[in-house]
Amino acid sequence: MLSRRGVLGLGLALGGVAALPGAAALASPDGGELPVVRPRPSAMAPSEHGMNLGGKVSIIVGPDTDPAALAALEALLERPGGPIEVVLATDESTTADGPRIHLGTTEDNPTVAPALAGLGVEGPGDLAPDGYVLATGRDRGPVAVLAGRDARGTYYAVQTLRQLLAGSSTIPAVQVRDEPLMEIRGAIEGFYGIPWSHQARLDHFAFYGAHKLNTYIYTPKDDLLLRSKWRELYEGEELDRLAELVKTANAHHVAFTYALSPGNDITYGSDADFEATVTKFDQLRELGVTSFYIALDDIPTDLGEEDAAQFGSLAAAQVHYLNRVQSEYVDANGLVPLQTVPTHYAGSGPSAYKTAFGTGADPDIRIQWTGEGVFSPSITEESVARAVASYHTEHLFIWDNFPVNDGRRDRLFLNPLEGRDDSLHELLAGFTANPMIEPYASLISLSNYGDYCWNPPAYDPWESWEAVLDELAGADEEVRAALRVFADLNQNWPYRAGSPSAPELGADIEDFWTAYEAGAPSGQDLQDRLAAITALDGVLASMAYAQFHQDTRPWIIAAGHWADGLLAQVEMLIALAEDRLKDASAAAARVGDHIAEAGKATVPDQREDGVYREDQIVPSVGDGRFETFASRAWEELRAVLPNDPSLPFRGLPGTASTTIGTYGDYLPERMVDGDLSTFYWSSRAPQVGDEIRVELEQSHPIGFVRVQMARGDTAAGDQIYHGALELSADGDSWNEVGATTGEPVVEVTLDEPVEARYGRLRVTGPNPGGKWVQVREFGLAEEPPTP
Repeated sequence: MLSRRGVLGLGLALGGVAALPGAAALASPDGGELPVVRPRPSAMAPSEHGMNLGGKVSIIVGPDTDPAALAALEALLERPGGPIEVVLATDESTTADGPRIHLGTTEDNPTVAPALAGLGVEGPGDLAPDGYVLATGRDRGPVAVLAGRDARGTYYAVQTLRQLLAGSSTIPAVQVRDEPLMEIRGAIEGFYGIPWSHQARLDHFAFYGAHKLNTYIYTPKDDLLLRSKWRELYEGEELDRLAELVKTANAHHVAFTYALSPGNDITYGSDADFEATVTKFDQLRELGVTSFYIALDDIPTDLGEEDAAQFGSLAAAQVHYLNRVQSEYVDANGLVPLQTVPTHYAGSGPSAYKTAFGTGADPDIRIQWTGEGVFSPSITEESVARAVASYHTEHLFIWDNFPVNDGRRDRLFLNPLEGRDDSLHELLAGFTANPMIEPYASLISLSNYGDYCWNPPAYDPWESWEAVLDELAGADEEVRAALRVFADLNQNWPYRAGSPSAPELGADIEDFWTAYEAGAPSGQDLQDRLAAITALDGVLASMAYAQFHQDTRPWIIAAGHWADGLLAQVEMLIALAEDRLKDASAAAARVGDHIAEAGKATVPDQREDGVYREDQIVPSVGDGRFETFASRAWEELRAVLPNDPSLPFRGLPGTASTTIGTYGDYLPERMVDGDLSTFYWSSRAPQVGDEIRVELEQSHPIGFVRVQMARGDTAAGDQIYHGALELSADGDSWNEVGATTGEPVVEVTLDEPVEARYGRLRVTGPNPGGKWVQVREFGLAEEPPTP
């Protein structure tokens, strides 16, 4: 089988690159180290001479040299402060006095090839698209050459120069020969929920250009003109905003790919729907879009009557439509090949759909795939090879559902990109990451993708992760340390078994409990970390990427409340260990308010109706470490002061059951474990007649019932929205004592106790939006808890 690398011509140039070492930190001629460049270049080595930019510098360009690269270079050179002169080359002999930089390709600037020859450096002609050569030396004066394989490569050479300068006024003595190993590197805005703001998209394009990410696929699920109203054209402000997006993306050499999602109501064989498609594309092409995409994910799989009469299968209907777009529109207008994601987009094994889709589709069409699952903990060379064979394509690329959080909107995923083999460039065209609803929080993983996709064999997840954290934080070491503390609280990725949970916080907690059990609790390391967490909001407000702070502030604030609560519990535990019971009780009394504040809904959301609403979701932060510590601390207090008024309510001992199924290991017994940090989770939406039930060990006169659903007490979520709360002595005859109100907590205090051994919450109506059910605690008691 011909490797993907061979098909794309991405093999390293044997002459120039082989003569250079890899791009690890290298010694410069003066004995220092060259600055680290990310993504790691294919090859990088010291040269004999650098260039001082303190005085006048001439930039020699050709008439067609990329204007974005020139503008970026001028902006970069303005920082050292010397005068800049741009010289337009008329032929290969054009030069300038003093330090000079030759910028462009060998095609658009006639001085680039002779300048490289004068330095004894091979040109970029045999590099892959987006590749470049950067070299310094002396040839009738100090010379630097930034030579792109193409316009984008020229722009990327400037981005590498920016890193080499590292804020100084001297280009180090260096030779870089660099090219990407994957042709597609970027993001697909393909999540459900609040679409990114216009400004966020503009900011992303600048970030992508700096990190050598070349692709942005526009397909937010909640843009109605992409999906339910896909036949309608843009107008007014919406059209103006799209025009600015395309212009800004192009300025940063990001391919703006417009992805239409017509699959919910399209007739694949309809001439009218084909015309609606190309008419929509024409509107975008007039704005400068040259890359188009048809998204066929998450749509009905049954053909309509007209298509069923014409086609034998869904795949046949889809490839008919896609091939018309490719041949009659894309090819006819000289555009880059069409891209698509099929309806069956996961799993590497063969299927009738994949065979029909892959063999029927025009071979130029690029096909996206998510890996072995919708979320793929790992993507291996073996898995990709099977998928390439199953889809019968030489143009497979990955829709990687990391760090997307539309299925867990209470979470941030700030862990590094891991689990992708370093050889996938041999088989794949590239990756587009599906990011989080929070655009600036997504920059961590997107930088990782930039480093990985450019040079997979050189990618180090944690090195890349630490580098982007420092970039986002800025130069201040206190801010950098604070960002690491916050990122540690958001490390668990639930789609990968064994993913770490707040490992640094967890280590301090473990050390605390070890000392506590030994009878000598000091808790200083834990207290220091908790104090740092309480200070996060103030410290991170001054980070270089202030938008990251604003994006993540609900989680930062919630973490601070949790930390305040745990600080009080640490004080309580130390007092217990020292037999200062009055002090322990006083400390315990301060905990509840902090934890209640942490449990408030502060994250906005947008659902199927397209309406943006504030304060809908309780932020989950700390990867469960806060909740687990709090639960254990309460148990320590309960063991010594069982009637302390600050203790959380706990129902009588019993067992729990349900008729709604169980998702994963979120078992029913979690409803009665006395631990609000754990919860039962159903495997489907409840139906009328379904129930959750508690059976006590024996009958009691029940005077109080509390059911705590969803992820917190203040915001609705996965819960029973319409239900009757009932008690029974025998499990057959039931008395209704209360009903749900749409709130996540159902609580009833009875005027007269009811003798009962069983309690249940019986479903009386369907949940809105097909929501599932989560139950943290279902407790029955003889008396209500102490206020």
